[in-house]
Amino acid sequence: MALYIRQLDIGDLERSSVVETAAFPPAEAATREKIEYRLTVCPELCFGLFLREGQASPSAAPQDIAIISKQDSSPSDVLIAHVISTMSQNKPVRDEDMAFSPEWKSDLKATYSVGHKPNGKTIALHSLAVSPQYQRSGFGKALMRAYFKHMKERGAAERISILTYDRLVPYYKSLGFEHYGKSESEYAGVAWHDLMD
Repeated sequence: MALYIRQLDIGDLERSSVVETAAFPPAEAATREKIEYRLTVCPELCFGLFLREGQASPSAAPQDIAIISKQDSSPSDVLIAHVISTMSQNKPVRDEDMAFSPEWKSDLKATYSVGHKPNGKTIALHSLAVSPQYQRSGFGKALMRAYFKHMKERGAAERISILTYDRLVPYYKSLGFEHYGKSESEYAGVAWHDLMD
């Protein structure tokens, strides 16, 4: 199998940062430090779609891509897309969900007023990022289908919530999200929309 999905961890920081900055405009991409925070405090909510080294990428993503463990992957495999999330106590994603405390490294187990809430009931999906050369070929949808299935089977949360641009509302609705209208979020000065599954 040329493609597989696995949980990300801090060892994937550099390549996740590359995918994120390639997929989003600078003001909207998560910073390297935000990605580091999320891959450190809640890696179980972060997954990547990989292409095995030396394998040719299919022109379109297959319907089902297996989730494997890290020991069945290689460090030289190519990350082509990722989903990075945290837990939230809010139903729709709010600005405080996207933030993190500047003191987070001093106590990795602490719960701060912003960022990841381990006892939350909502998966706040911060980033579905696909490397530009793999966009519009179904790779993001394939990753999201596998992510939804995995999180539902685990009973990880009551819902998955996301903010998106108005132009991407139809895309996320096609994945099973329900549109709840314009968001109160003002992150990066963009007009966001709330969606939940």
